[in-house]
Amino acid sequence: MANYVAPRFSKKEAHMLGPKRVGPFMGVQDDCILTFPNGRSFRLVTYQAYNAQGLIGSESNGVAVLDEDAQRVVVDEIARQTSGYFGVSAQQKAEWTRLTDLPWPAFRKFVNSQPRLRKAI
Repeated sequence: MANYVAPRFSKKEAHMLGPKRVGPFMGVQDDCILTFPNGRSFRLVTYQAYNAQGLIGSESNGVAVLDEDAQRVVVDEIARQTSGYFGVSAQQKAEWTRLTDLPWPAFRKFVNSQPRLRKAI
């Protein structure tokens, strides 16, 4: 089980549609940093769109896992929907919540099994 680190924003701001951004991820609605007993830290976000150097695509959406130690994206588009235009879906929110509750071995196995994995953990 991981420990939460307090988010860097208010709860009201966390659920506003659109303005919150984490790196290239736009419309971030859920955001937390998980720190596991082995010392590894990962940020999990739900997002509505991806900013590819100014080209904002709502077809890229879902849950992203960011490695806080290495400062890189590990995987994105978990629980991807056809469009993120109307906000984060209930399925995406549920997957984000499920991931925040996983112990390290299960979290690592899940992340490393994703088709959009950029760097194994």
